[in-house]
Amino acid sequence: MKNAKRILFAITQSEWGGAQSYVLKTAMEARGRGFEVLVAAGGEDELKQRCLEEKIDYRRLRHMRRDISVISDVRAIAELISLFRLWMPSTIYLHSSKAGIVGSIAARLANARRVVYRIGGWSFLDPVSPLRKSIRLWSEKLTARFKDIIIVLHPDDEALAKRHGIIPKERLMMIQNGLDLPSFEWKLLCKKLARARLQSLWARGRVNGENDVAHSPDSDDFVLVLTIANFFPTKDLLGYLDAVATVHEAHPTARFLIAGDGDEREALEAKRHALGLDDVVSFPGFVNDASTLLSGADMFVLPSAKEGMPWSLLEAMAARVPCIATDVGANAWMIGKNGWIVPPKHPDLLSEALVKAIQNPSEANRRAEEARKDVELRFTERAMFEKTFQLFQ
Repeated sequence: MKNAKRILFAITQSEWGGAQSYVLKTAMEARGRGFEVLVAAGGEDELKQRCLEEKIDYRRLRHMRRDISVISDVRAIAELISLFRLWMPSTIYLHSSKAGIVGSIAARLANARRVVYRIGGWSFLDPVSPLRKSIRLWSEKLTARFKDIIIVLHPDDEALAKRHGIIPKERLMMIQNGLDLPSFEWKLLCKKLARARLQSLWARGRVNGENDVAHSPDSDDFVLVLTIANFFPTKDLLGYLDAVATVHEAHPTARFLIAGDGDEREALEAKRHALGLDDVVSFPGFVNDASTLLSGADMFVLPSAKEGMPWSLLEAMAARVPCIATDVGANAWMIGKNGWIVPPKHPDLLSEALVKAIQNPSEANRRAEEARKDVELRFTERAMFEKTFQLFQ
């Protein structure tokens, strides 16, 4: 017999990011509300480790892949059918595009009771070829009928779903991301300690490593600009380096720390060197406590070509850090006039906004304070969870 309170979370990849963070937090909340919980994902990266630390059951999906592969996708569907029939969840909660597509097909074939799909950002908006965009769009449209509810995070993605006919069986609804501010602030380091930690990370991620501190941002004379992002094409970090080169000409004391890792690391390191930014830009790798260090940064930049509703930007707003972001996904809806929003893939405009923010620190800090108030009013974890768990009753 199906358990009346049993949620199976499925997500494509286990390497850490905003979606994985949400899955872990929501699984913990579900357990606290009396649900049995199982998290299933491709790989055995950070998500698995954190689930084990929190004593949340984890299942590796051996055939789940991010890229399209007919053989792997068919095997992933078969693997999920077996898991659904064995574990018999009352709700299957799908996250990310590939898991949403193959997971909903498997749920249909397994006669699953209820399927909820939460999309962080539509994959057909990714910077890929027109053919891939078309395949992704039609995959979402055709499998929408296998989902009871589709959750989007902001108004633009809701409008896109309606425009393209991505309509689930029951309803399409918007539930924006939200933070538990008391918990966030309890973990947030004070400015002095966070600054020291960021300085150490900046030195570690330079070409010459920690022993070369000649160019380290070790005083208040340096402007320390932080970015937290995986090294994927959707983040457009390669384009961001062009903006950094321009800003550095205007403000030689500016230093840029990009915390994260991924497939584009080698290309980013090569471009950093080609632009003469080896002493200006640092790639310290993945930092698992990056959000706790935000108060040590002077600016936060998110230069993405595509986003959903990024946790990193929401956390920077909550930490009162002046924010500069591109007009993709929910970014403009989140920040409004309480930061700087520029078109994506325009390093000239991005550098211009950064220079304005650096040259006008009082205005930057004023906007940052207003952004923090917005988080308090509009983006709370309590509201997010109350709306979400109404779907699992």
